[in-house]
Amino acid sequence: MSGEITLPAPGRAARLLRLLDAYAHRIALAAVLVSLLVAGGYAVHLGEALRYLDEEVYVRLAESVVAGLGYSADGVQPTAYRPPGYPFLLVPVHWVTGGSVLAMRFVGVLALAGCVWLAYRLGTRVSRPATGALAAACTAGYPLLVYTATTLYPQVPALLLLLAMLEFGPRALERTGACRICYLLLAGFAGGLLSITVPNFAPSVLIIVCWLALRHRRTALRFPAMRVAAGMLAVVAVLPAAWCVRNALALNAFVPVSTNDGINLLLGNSEHATPGSGTDVDISDHARRAEELGLDEVGINDYFKDSAIDWITEHPGDAAVLYLGKVANNFAFSSEVATSGQGGSAADLVLAATYYPVLALAVWRVLDARRRPLAAGEKLAAVLILLNVLLLAVFFTRLRFRVPLDGLTILLAASAVTSLLRGRARS
Repeated sequence: MSGEITLPAPGRAARLLRLLDAYAHRIALAAVLVSLLVAGGYAVHLGEALRYLDEEVYVRLAESVVAGLGYSADGVQPTAYRPPGYPFLLVPVHWVTGGSVLAMRFVGVLALAGCVWLAYRLGTRVSRPATGALAAACTAGYPLLVYTATTLYPQVPALLLLLAMLEFGPRALERTGACRICYLLLAGFAGGLLSITVPNFAPSVLIIVCWLALRHRRTALRFPAMRVAAGMLAVVAVLPAAWCVRNALALNAFVPVSTNDGINLLLGNSEHATPGSGTDVDISDHARRAEELGLDEVGINDYFKDSAIDWITEHPGDAAVLYLGKVANNFAFSSEVATSGQGGSAADLVLAATYYPVLALAVWRVLDARRRPLAAGEKLAAVLILLNVLLLAVFFTRLRFRVPLDGLTILLAASAVTSLLRGRARS
């Protein structure tokens, strides 16, 4: 960014902050309504058509469960290739509506509305009501979130679960009695479901629980924070543990969540991979070899994983350069929308124009921490963003994989705006 950020005069900045604080609740409710109208309207526009292969797979998995055939892509062979969290969210909608794709789109629409409200609550918690209002408004109008919410992808529900854990987790340590138990169960369930929806966020779940325990170790009421955190982790573990048992029975193997981490690692770490290649990588030689060996789903996953690790160990320099390129590619704006004929350069322009200002504000907020110290929630958001940027680059990067991180980036950006206004009001 060049030049200086233009801010209102000191008196106007103070009045604007007071107005945002006073009307924050109403702004957040309006943002939720706008989110429902915009994303819901776009979902209706998209209708019943499925545009991506991943969407078709998720629908087939939900259909198989509804039909009583188990978690299977073909209705015959049990699978764990896709993490089960998102298909399980589609199952009740599929069952009630008879498989309406439009109805299943509203899982994401409602999840986005929930994200808007939780962004308001979290912004208010980490800073002030004005921050919550700005975070809610930005989340509601963020094009990438709207687009992803109306597509049958798990990223927006994953963002909802992540924000829910960040909202309910502290409450479990701040409240007593039945309220504490209720919030503990909500936070633990959100963390467990997140871990089997987008497994890359499992480390984030552990970090959040540890952060809560350390943050509240001296302030938790009547009950040691460590015990509350241990209880939350026990609730978190229920769904992943149950899924592990299912996989052991159905696949005769230990599979923590899914059997696609091997191919994802190979797609991001092989001789033809580039920082932005995503799934468009030629791994046909590896696939043929796996077929020749007659491997089952678990065996193929292990073979692909071993092949990727072999390539990394044999080409450490190339692997390191590729990894750094993938880290940088996390911040790219080029869209899958364009590759599917859904927007092209116009979509890229919209994505760039909305993402980079938000990213710049978030980065500025972190860099400005020496003058205006970060609140504990801001520090946690920054750590989670950095952790997941580095973790995503271990495999391969795609725009939609970054969606939950954009939700956290918006929180930091909203805090940056109120911090700038507060500083201006005092000058």
